[in-house]
Amino acid sequence: MTQEAADELIQTGIIKAQRRRTKTLILSILAGAFIALGAYSSLLVRIGVSIGFGKFLAGIVFSTGLIMITLTGAELFTGNVLMTLSFLEKKITARKLFKNWFIVYFGNFIGAMIATALIMFSTTHTNDYLTIANTLAHNKVNLSYANCLLSGILCNWLVCMAVYMAQCSKNITGKIFGIVFPISIFIIAGYEHCVANMFFIPCGIISKYLLTAGGFQITLSAFIKNMIPVTLGNIAGAFIFVALPFWKVHKR
Repeated sequence: MTQEAADELIQTGIIKAQRRRTKTLILSILAGAFIALGAYSSLLVRIGVSIGFGKFLAGIVFSTGLIMITLTGAELFTGNVLMTLSFLEKKITARKLFKNWFIVYFGNFIGAMIATALIMFSTTHTNDYLTIANTLAHNKVNLSYANCLLSGILCNWLVCMAVYMAQCSKNITGKIFGIVFPISIFIIAGYEHCVANMFFIPCGIISKYLLTAGGFQITLSAFIKNMIPVTLGNIAGAFIFVALPFWKVHKR
């Protein structure tokens, strides 16, 4: 079954690489919004419960974002690192691979920003929510470069395992279970995901100005400082620990 999943992911990578830019952009905007909605809900369920149980609930709720992406065929940058399977098989060129990544990363950012704006200004948020959002973002931008890189590696190892496991199933229930548990691990552990951070950090920045008692000041440069090593770590984690080993085992 895992060999069949590898074959299907290779074919999916070919389709993604050949898709028109407009369609890719639309699907990536949707994916960014789906992740933002899952991330937002994952913060809400932490309020008023113990830390451990709150993280457990957050992991399950956050998984909804990737479930929506998987079942609708939306384009998520971190999942699209598995297109390297198609590249290793010489089915797509490096140019097409990086072109897809660029469009999808940009689209994910647009989608996350749209969802963030709608979420933050659609209602009056409680101080509890604004505090947890602001504190989480503050903690993220104060991680060291090495912390971000290594955490990004671990995160997308799990995310792409979720994608791979979902591919192994032929029914919706199996796909959901394949996604929920690896994603829950990454949320519980607090690993860094570049697309999720496209919501978490801007949400924290906005929350500072909505808090009645003030909050942590988070700058744009601090946001970028987090995103660069996290993105590189996400790429490395998916390629080194998922795409490359499964390609060597099942295809080479």
